[in-house]
Amino acid sequence: MSSAPAIGKQQAKSIRAREAICEATIGSLVDVGYAETSLNRVATAAGFSKGALQYHYPSKEDLIAATLNRLLERPFKRAQHTPSNIEEALMVAWTRYINTPAYRALLEILNAARTDELLQARVADDLLDWGQALDEQSLAQYEAISGDDDEIVMLINMTRSFMRGLLVQENYGNDRAQSLRYIKKWITLISPLMQLREDPQI
Repeated sequence: MSSAPAIGKQQAKSIRAREAICEATIGSLVDVGYAETSLNRVATAAGFSKGALQYHYPSKEDLIAATLNRLLERPFKRAQHTPSNIEEALMVAWTRYINTPAYRALLEILNAARTDELLQARVADDLLDWGQALDEQSLAQYEAISGDDDEIVMLINMTRSFMRGLLVQENYGNDRAQSLRYIKKWITLISPLMQLREDPQI
């Protein structure tokens, strides 16, 4: 069996630099939002000069597109623990993926892409692919009590939309404890309609 070619020192150094820059971008998006996330700010946070950052990402759109791709990969990484029931699985979706700094950074990019035409052109296809992949993941993990696959896609998309809305609402009055109460109530409402697949393909 052939093995993957070894990564040279310079290539490994570049990979580490890009990872550090993207993580600094995520932090900036969370702390100050998309509009205030600049190449200068990210370079300083990552410990690079602006020129060194631009060697990897020449423009803000390049930087945000790379960071977005990093964020979009996170829901598809295999969890260390497999939920034992639907209630636990839905709570994991909230605690592990959505109620996180990474997801808040993703929301900043999604909101910016609505009106920033340059950014929208860079990320539109990636976001469409991501949405389709999430639907496929939902069908691989869950099944509707009714047996209707379309119902699972609808229920999980409703759940994600609800959870995203709670993150936004925390800026306008809700605290995290209140959000958690809402999440638990939502789970009690939809869990009777769903179950985990006996042999999930994820």
